[in-house]
Amino acid sequence: MPGSARSVRHASTPSPRAMPVTAAKRPRIATPTVTAAAAEAPMNPARGGGDASLSSTDAAAARPDNADASNAPCSVVVLDGANLAWTYSASLFAKLGCRTRLPLSRGVVLAMESEVWKELGVEPVAFMPASYVEGPLHGLADGGNLDTLVPGNVQYLGGSVWRNTVLWDMVQVNKLNVVERPAGARSSDDASIIKHAREVNGMICSNDRYTDHCDGTPGNGGKDLRRWLRHNRTGYEFRVGSVEEAAYVAGRELPMSFPPVGSVYLPPPPDSETTSHDVDGSDVVQRGPEGSSPTWVAEVHAVGSSRPWGLGQRWGKDGGRGRKKRRRRGVGGGARRERSVSDSEPDFPFWALPDDHLPVEFALKKSVKFVG
Repeated sequence: MPGSARSVRHASTPSPRAMPVTAAKRPRIATPTVTAAAAEAPMNPARGGGDASLSSTDAAAARPDNADASNAPCSVVVLDGANLAWTYSASLFAKLGCRTRLPLSRGVVLAMESEVWKELGVEPVAFMPASYVEGPLHGLADGGNLDTLVPGNVQYLGGSVWRNTVLWDMVQVNKLNVVERPAGARSSDDASIIKHAREVNGMICSNDRYTDHCDGTPGNGGKDLRRWLRHNRTGYEFRVGSVEEAAYVAGRELPMSFPPVGSVYLPPPPDSETTSHDVDGSDVVQRGPEGSSPTWVAEVHAVGSSRPWGLGQRWGKDGGRGRKKRRRRGVGGGARRERSVSDSEPDFPFWALPDDHLPVEFALKKSVKFVG
């Protein structure tokens, strides 16, 4: 059983419906040509390794290949997929107190399908780290761990490698470009976003200001890139509604039912991956209640992570955004302290609700005028 995660390899792929799940012959996500600058750094296919710096990639982002791009009409908006996925998660915490912290694909889908782009006459295209689409469960969008994964959005491929099927389908229709993150180049997807947007004179949609790419250090864009981003980057927000509102519109009664969440709603793992080793070295077959069927085990099916700093994090605990206890007036003018939510209490899995159960609107933070 391989104990380490394997990053996404790039090759031409058939339809995702016909793809085998065996780890040895599984096709991989194709690398888009626009991310070629990120490939200048050496990569280790096993872990996305290599000790490359971002200087050449950032320099390419600062200097568009197409010298006439600034004179071309603006027809493309480049979406920062990782930023969208994390901002959507943070929005659920801000509105609903949902503290579980993991990137969510719905943020990317909402931005991609927004009518605002049609109104502005531009075509959206997204960039995202490859590990959000395929890789270890801890780094996967809609993944996190065996208890938080969204069963309708993820698929197990074997060897502790998982796939987000929602984002994978976007890759197949060229709406989403995946970018490897070699060791020492964590912002390679940001560099690819900037480079592509400048080459096509496009707009960038992200709440990231990319200050680390225009700080004036050797290889970065400096003032030129900062000036360009000021005119060509727009922020956004997710306006999260209420489940009561959605229930009223759909004619459903409250209380809302608990949505399927976690590996218990997935088909059983493959028989070849249901055996682990006990402390005495003997083989132990992991089975469910009464030994009925094999069960999912974190040490076997969810090992490794492309993002170790994110393991087990929750908004309001590790993220430094904890809810403060509020004081309110009691009888006789006294004050009493409201009990804060305990970290040991489980979240209601708002992130796993069907889209029609939780209304969310994607909106730009400012009026955008595209200048050709």
